[in-house]
Parts: sequence; structure tokens; C-alpha cells
Amino acid sequence: MSEPASALSGPVRALFSDIDGTLTSDGKLEPETYSDLAGLVEAGVPVILVTGRPAGWGQALNSLAPLAAIITENGGLSFIGERKLYGLPEADLADWRARMQRGLEAVQRELPAAKLSSDSAYREVDLAIDWNEDVSLPIEDANRAVDILRAAGLRASRSSVHVNFSPPLFDKFTACQAVIERLFGSDVDLADFVYVGDALNDAPTFAGFPRAVGVANVRAWWDELDAKPGYVTTAAQGRGLRELIAHLHTLGPMS
Repeated sequence: MSEPASALSGPVRALFSDIDGTLTSDGKLEPETYSDLAGLVEAGVPVILVTGRPAGWGQALNSLAPLAAIITENGGLSFIGERKLYGLPEADLADWRARMQRGLEAVQRELPAAKLSSDSAYREVDLAIDWNEDVSLPIEDANRAVDILRAAGLRASRSSVHVNFSPPLFDKFTACQAVIERLFGSDVDLADFVYVGDALNDAPTFAGFPRAVGVANVRAWWDELDAKPGYVTTAAQGRGLRELIAHLHTLGPMS
């Protein structure tokens, strides 16, 4: 069973946060959420965003927000300062993109209404089918798309807005591990960090981080989650993140 986020204890080395439905509320970044996030950084707790959104978003956010790093495309590509860190060998990208295109075509043969997300044009590694943003597909169709893509040898997961699919070589958690090693060294304890998210594609990080938090809207997918967060906020979306940040201030940064 999960505990309330207020039960978290111990200082925090860094906060890893999902974007859609966690940082944002109904698709928008509220000014007070951004302010609280910046305040956490000023208090000495670095922030790393972790998202299924495209590399193009990550490059922009990395230059505009006070982030230590940003992980995009469900772990496919991370930005650490001016460095880019891929989740697979760059030489293999073209072959995997061709395989993903074939996977998309297999989905569309069975589900003709399935379309790539509008942000897929800005992706370097993965692709995304829109089921709950600009396009509205039944959740059953989204789940069927996941099954078809997995049968094609791809990693696929449903977020709150998209079905993301990629080479089966990385996920959000493996990318978090790579970023931690580069920012904090290899001899660190994952229990020093906090991860917060809200959706099915956060399951690897819910499983991997001892202090994993779900904002309250994670309850909508609770029974479908392969791994559940150990802690859940009382509030949903951005309000839930602000609730968590307020509690992290009481715990303090790790010296």
C-alpha cells in the first residue's frame, strides 16, 4: 500500500519529475508551479524533468528553465547542459526508425484512426500515437496499439496523452540512472533521490526509485500499473507537485 507523500523522510539530493499531468495541470504549466519548482532549485535541490515529450521540447526547456537536466522521449535522449545523451547507439537510429515506421503501419492497418502525435516531428528517437490530446481514441484502441507495437519488437507504453513507442533498449528509469551517474557519480544511493509522476510510462521509475511519488491523478491508472509509487499526494496534477515540493522544503537538501 502507498503512503501519503507527507510520510517521506530524509534529505533530498535531487527531484526527478514527469511533465504531463504532474508538472502541468490540464496541459498547462501554472505560474505557481513554475515558481515553486524554481524555489526548490534555489533551496539547493536540483530538478531533472523526465518526459515522453520530444527532444525538441527538451532542448527548449533545458535552455529556458533552471534544470540540472531533462530526459525526453521516455529515455531516448537526455540533455545535460550542452551535452546530449542517447539511450542507444546513434549509428543504429536509422534502422530503428524504419522498424518503428513499420510498427506504426501495422497499427494503422488495424486502427485506421491512429495518427502520429503533432509533436512527433520534433522527435529524434521514439515516436508517439496521439490518443488523448489533439485526437480522441477509445482507451481500448490505445491499449491495442500498445499490444501491436510490442508484438513488433518495440517498447510501447501509454501515457496520459500518447502511446509512445521506441527501441526496447531504454526507459525512463535507465535514463535517470545514466543522468545520476553523470551528475552525481556512480557511488550514490537511489534512495537519496525523489521521483514524481502520474502515468503508466512512469512504472519503470516507480519500480526503480525507493522514494517514488505519484500525484493523486495516478489513481486513474492504479490497477494497470506494473509498479506503483510508494507515496501519493492528496492533490492532483500541478497542485500535487506543489504539495510535494512544500514537503521537500521541510526535509532539506542533501549536504
